[in-house]
Amino acid sequence: MTVEQNLRVASIRSQNPRGFGGCIFSAKPIDDQGRVQDATGYFVVKASGAALGGSRVEPGQWWKVAGETSKRLLEVNGYQVAETQIDASSAVLLRPSGEHIIAFMADSPAFEGIGQVKARKLWEAFGETLYNHLDARNAAELAKVLTQDSAAQVVAAWAQHGDSRTLQWLQAQGFDLALGRKVLQFFGSDTAEKLEEDPYRLLSFCATWRQTDALARTHFGVAVDDPRRLQGAIEEACYRVFAAGHTSVLSSKLMDVLQGVLGAQTKTFRWRSLIPTALSQGLSNGSFVVGLHGVQPLGAMVMERQVAQAVADRLTATGPALLPTDDVDELLLHYEKAEGIELNPQQWEAVHLAAASSFALITGGAGVGKTTVLKALYDVYDSAGISVTQLALAGRATKRMQEATGRPASTIASFLRTAAEGTFDERSVVVVDEASMVDIITMSRMCEVLGPAPRLLLVGDPAQLMPVGPGLVLHALTAVPQVPVAQLTVVKRYGGAIAAAATSIREGRWPALSPDPEAAIGFIPCGVHPSAGAEASLPETVLRLYRQDPVNTQVLCARRNGVDGAKGLNALCQSALTAEAKAVQVWDERHEAFARVGLHLGDPVLCTRNLWDRGLQNGSLGVVVQVDDEPRMLTNEDGEATSVALAWVDWDDGVRRPIVQDMLDDLELGYAITVHKAQGSQWPRVIVPLTGHRLLDRTLVYTAVTRAQRQVLLVGDEVAAKAAVEGLPRAQSRQVSLDLHLADLLR
Repeated sequence: MTVEQNLRVASIRSQNPRGFGGCIFSAKPIDDQGRVQDATGYFVVKASGAALGGSRVEPGQWWKVAGETSKRLLEVNGYQVAETQIDASSAVLLRPSGEHIIAFMADSPAFEGIGQVKARKLWEAFGETLYNHLDARNAAELAKVLTQDSAAQVVAAWAQHGDSRTLQWLQAQGFDLALGRKVLQFFGSDTAEKLEEDPYRLLSFCATWRQTDALARTHFGVAVDDPRRLQGAIEEACYRVFAAGHTSVLSSKLMDVLQGVLGAQTKTFRWRSLIPTALSQGLSNGSFVVGLHGVQPLGAMVMERQVAQAVADRLTATGPALLPTDDVDELLLHYEKAEGIELNPQQWEAVHLAAASSFALITGGAGVGKTTVLKALYDVYDSAGISVTQLALAGRATKRMQEATGRPASTIASFLRTAAEGTFDERSVVVVDEASMVDIITMSRMCEVLGPAPRLLLVGDPAQLMPVGPGLVLHALTAVPQVPVAQLTVVKRYGGAIAAAATSIREGRWPALSPDPEAAIGFIPCGVHPSAGAEASLPETVLRLYRQDPVNTQVLCARRNGVDGAKGLNALCQSALTAEAKAVQVWDERHEAFARVGLHLGDPVLCTRNLWDRGLQNGSLGVVVQVDDEPRMLTNEDGEATSVALAWVDWDDGVRRPIVQDMLDDLELGYAITVHKAQGSQWPRVIVPLTGHRLLDRTLVYTAVTRAQRQVLLVGDEVAAKAAVEGLPRAQSRQVSLDLHLADLLR
């Protein structure tokens, strides 16, 4: 059936879905005046680039679309939903979206009380003539849509803050709304002038290279060898390097990255010979820095320099010792007696080093007694009148730190959100645990908040996971000879086969592991994918081993996706173990039915974000223990309704809490979690699926193995696991300059 329909774009499902232009979007049917014809009806439009005439589809636009219709069935939360799709043979843009002016009014405090709803009504009523009415201060015309007071407020605010030319220019250039908002907030009325002067400034606002380069060459006539384009390409290469975790790059490596930006050289565009000049010009436009450390994005250089300066200030500071050496020894003897333990010489030395230094590192593998050193050291700090602030990156690590030391601890994110600059003095110390995972962005912000006064102690293991974000902090600082480092090597927490294997893996030697599933540590070889043979596949093997002791077992994965990923293994375990159990459901107003949320009674769940108001942290684990037949209304202390409990979870801190609807985006299945989520935690029994991929390295295997208290079973491709352990850790291939900046400052 062929239809011709006026539509208003509601949402974009896929922009340029196959790389040849075009768009898939959902839209509401409207009449010629823009009135919605069916409040519950909508179409899905699939339009090629040719049908759209090269125009970019954006929410809010009006289109006249013609084409063949078809019915599609899709499943949403377990329910089948019918959609009508139009395969567009032609599409005519009737009215631009106006999203830029709508967002401008909704975001600006000067238009308080207007909001998106009223701003959209104005646009739908007047279209592009709205700019004329605003510029002419025609409140009477606007009052046909708004109240007299609101119309007067809009006119007054526009006179002070509006900019028709800029907003119309953004719309005419087809800017993405979010990008346009950033650019407008930064440049204001100079937006058009600044971008016409150098379109590649858009890269600083997270525009893609393809989008920016197309705009520059199509709309502004920038030549392929224009110096602005070459400098923009270098800036884009720096962003790509930074996104890959590096904070600096050698010029030779930069050329390889640039080939991915500019493409291979041609006879008419020999860009490699032009790059040295563009690099020297980059010093003047401030997008990157060229120095002895290679090429650095300006932001990365500033952050590394800030951290280096904070460390150097502490290392070169002079002042009296916290306590005489004899007093520290006496405190350590008292600690040993009170705890009923005996510190080894390395631990004694670590306490003395930290007590004598305004900045120090305590490093060592799992189970070497780093926490024991901290507890002894805190007695010294207390005696000297030094207040202690404990921090860790992840919620679970924070919880473990608090339990182990008996002192308050918080995540770095929480600390940065609540701490005020200037509140720490020289009578305080900040201790950061699991410091190997702290990236340069986080460390830079910490140094800014702390200022130069407080002491700083980083605790961690360079052999464990490196930061997810860019840069290296703990790893880089251990390479600077002037930095005080106490390295602990004697394993105290556990011994036996797990400790021996962990030590071997940490040193890059593959241990001999038994295929016995009852061994303390073993490797169960199996095929990665299901096959016609008798050998079980990796997912099947993980499930079989998990079922042997689900209460005490945690599956730890190197990645989220893939045959050995947490996502697929979670789905498999749920399908096998709780598929028939009662499902957690939420009312879906759109389909007027209860929809499943993906959790069942008995499922382990993982919290993926800090939910402080609910007592949960990123990494908290629990089990769904109750699903009510009817959702239960929750009330506050005054008896007022606050939310609806969909189910109840027993969390790992011993507290039973409700699941409410606004938590759902922050919960996922917890049969299997990533090793990154597990750092700082332990379980009686751990299963680790391993296959060959670029994320697998020695640190991942080592960190996973050391999460086990009683048994750890590695499953999958032993050849790939052995190669990962014997190869260099990925951290060693990350290019950073923090150590070089610090060495420069200490000369």
